[in-house]
Amino acid sequence: MTRNPQPATHHPHPRFDTALTRLLGIAIPIVQAPVGGASTPELVAAVSNAGGLGCLSITWREPEALAPLLRRTRALTERPVAVNLVLAWDPVEKLEIALAEGIRIVSFFWGDPAPWVARVHAAGGVVMHTVASAEEAARVVVAGVDIVVAQGWEAGGHVWGEVSTLALTPRVVDAVGPDGVPVVAAGGIADGRGMAAALALGASGVWMGTRFLLAEESAAHPVYQDRLLTASETETRHTLLFDGGWEGAPLRALANETFAAWEAAGKP
Repeated sequence: MTRNPQPATHHPHPRFDTALTRLLGIAIPIVQAPVGGASTPELVAAVSNAGGLGCLSITWREPEALAPLLRRTRALTERPVAVNLVLAWDPVEKLEIALAEGIRIVSFFWGDPAPWVARVHAAGGVVMHTVASAEEAARVVVAGVDIVVAQGWEAGGHVWGEVSTLALTPRVVDAVGPDGVPVVAAGGIADGRGMAAALALGASGVWMGTRFLLAEESAAHPVYQDRLLTASETETRHTLLFDGGWEGAPLRALANETFAAWEAAGKP
């Protein structure tokens, strides 16, 4: 895949035509968020084969295991796939492995993408970066980022900012300009209604993570999947409790017994 617009193949569902689908050569403007260790080659391939863009989290994979994992993913689909790297950890080695294995869509998070954009572009690739403000969006576009992911506070997992998806998305769209790079809305989107709302706000696509944790190809534990299915909209918390190994990184998680005990102890 190159940075030039690619034709999307036919899929048995409505055809979408957005800046995102044209750039990536996909049929449906849905990106599967990397969802940490729950992302598997099977999940990534299933999303891509269905017309979206599957994304494999590689930050916490051992370097020696990465090439076989990427080869397995690519053996399961001929469609575009992406990898995600968290810039709080040095991405050099794993980025080079991914590019050597033919990955041409790279998603960055939690840091400055500027030092890495040229390397991905030199390989003929596309850079996605997650932002939490209009100012940050404008800055990363100047750095050469090709797709901006506007992550709202509703997002599950690690959350970069504190602005809601509804407020953030149009601000980011305006910041990149009417002829700017595609904007992907992230946070609290789990179905077609959410996608329609995001597109109405000016986004070119959506980024969904929690929804894909429930897929049979996901590595999420069945007990966790059942808990997600029964949880209400009031049962998540934005917290620093689960930031072990990633100091100062808040995330949104279900309020379980561990959270209740931590809160009762004064959040030590």
